[in-house]
Amino acid sequence: MNTIKLNTATIVSICLVLIFSMFAVVPNANAASTKLKVTATSLNIRTAPNTSSKVMTTVKKNTTLLKVKKSGNWYQVKYKNKTGWASAKYLKTVKTTVSTASTTSKIVTSKTDNLNIRKSNSINSKSLGKLNKGKTATYIQQKNGWVKIKTSSITGWVSATYVTISNKAKTTSPKITNAKKNLYFVVTANSLTVRSKPDSSSKFLAYVKKNESLLVSRIASNNWVEVTYQTGKKGWVSAKYGTQKVKEPTTSSITVVVPEETTYYYVTEPTGLTIRDNYSASAKSLGQEVPFETKVQILKQASNGWIYVNYDDIEGWINGSTYYGFASTKNITFTAEKPSKTKYFVMKSGTLNVRSLPTTAAPSLGKVSKGNYFKVLRVSNNNWVEVQYTSKQKGWISANTASSNITTKKPTTTVSDSVKGSLKGIKIVIDAGHGKQDNGASGNKVVEKTLNLKAAKEIQAAIEKVGGTVYMTRTNDDQFLTLDQRAAYAKQKGANAFISVHHNSASPSATGYESYYSSSAKVSSKKFAEAIHNGIKDAVEEEYPHYNDRKLRAMDFYVVRYNSVVSVLLELGFVSNSSDAKLVNTNAYRETVAKGVVNGLLSYYGRD
Repeated sequence: MNTIKLNTATIVSICLVLIFSMFAVVPNANAASTKLKVTATSLNIRTAPNTSSKVMTTVKKNTTLLKVKKSGNWYQVKYKNKTGWASAKYLKTVKTTVSTASTTSKIVTSKTDNLNIRKSNSINSKSLGKLNKGKTATYIQQKNGWVKIKTSSITGWVSATYVTISNKAKTTSPKITNAKKNLYFVVTANSLTVRSKPDSSSKFLAYVKKNESLLVSRIASNNWVEVTYQTGKKGWVSAKYGTQKVKEPTTSSITVVVPEETTYYYVTEPTGLTIRDNYSASAKSLGQEVPFETKVQILKQASNGWIYVNYDDIEGWINGSTYYGFASTKNITFTAEKPSKTKYFVMKSGTLNVRSLPTTAAPSLGKVSKGNYFKVLRVSNNNWVEVQYTSKQKGWISANTASSNITTKKPTTTVSDSVKGSLKGIKIVIDAGHGKQDNGASGNKVVEKTLNLKAAKEIQAAIEKVGGTVYMTRTNDDQFLTLDQRAAYAKQKGANAFISVHHNSASPSATGYESYYSSSAKVSSKKFAEAIHNGIKDAVEEEYPHYNDRKLRAMDFYVVRYNSVVSVLLELGFVSNSSDAKLVNTNAYRETVAKGVVNGLLSYYGRD
């Protein structure tokens, strides 16, 4: 009996030893894999750990390999699903620091526009998309100066330099209830964002302006209200930027207010403005026009931009859009006469604004600089001159500075607005996007920063060929300017306009060219951007009739939003599309685009 017990105990002990030894050789599944970086110019990976074995493949300097094990002076490594041997002499261990967090504990916010989201944590990695300034994404992990993020549609890596990481507060869905009947929300902010959900991070839908009265349909417990901002369209706005009150609905959501101080409207529309019986272009005409250059006091103002005035004893509404004139609390008066002799206004130095009326209170239509001259149409009593600024637009320039002079002798240099086919006297900044450490998008064997520079130089040559002056933000791929520096460059150079050149990246099926201007910029660039885009469109359609025109769009890219002059951002094709990448990397396409840009400039400045 004791013998049987002893044998049983011995068997059990042996089994336990075997079991523990089995677990001892199982590697930790969570152990970090060691990475090795190649230090030689090129390194052979062989089938065995000796120099006489067969070479499987050769890798270049700085290539990263995954360590399997070490044998003497050789490492067994993995590279592109292949396992082989490489000399340890030419490999060094990569020290990696990885920090991870719960996907719900942190958020990543972009500090810049057009931040590339890349496939891996390398500047040479393919761009999967962009993250604009102020936009957020979910934090996944951080590694060697890069942050892995997840947006609603993309998971990838962004440079840690251009983002901030913060703790994400735990949020609960707000309680939503139906609003009282006939509850209206009146906007008190100058401009208020309408979003898809009661949350400042939700999708942008539209802007509503000060004094607009919007019908409220639902109320959220986090101080947001759902409103009807267009016919049949609803969205959410923050309730702290308006007031709520129950009232009987009027004929529309438009509210009317009386200005707090005496305000005048100055008509700059050459054909004048029709007085109507209501604040709508479809309202009945009262048979009276407010003529060009007339000043009228604003008695009432509707939230849709129409104003109530009295002219020649007729009271009614006119369209008070900034397109047709401007409002000012200044009481501006002037007289103007045609010169008795033909005179010319000549810019000798510096830069001056061209304005809609002879006063600094009037909005700027553009700028003129050294070398420009114009025939004087009228001279005001405060020493401003009216000129034909473009073939379609007149404007006023101050003659009260040392930057200019007026002469009866026609200048010998042909730089006036009337000269067709010439951009002489016009100064343009061409911005080749990205540069140096910032490659931009990449794909199909092309890199955006290089494509941008080649296209920018072609545009530069085309502009200079017709007499224009060009300032480049960079002239090689080793130069780099921040977005702030790029946006300020035109002002530094006294330029008339700014053109930023880029190439796009998205899904492999995305194709075509597009252009962007900012609707939020202090300087209105829509007409300038339209002229440039239409010039490119006409030129491309002639040479490449099937290439996709993705149209002109409004988007607040930093370099156009914060520019001091008219500006446009061009996206000339998709490097993520194999056909586009092949096309945009040809001199013929770049020459076509440059031709289109010049034609657009000639059209905008009335020299076509």
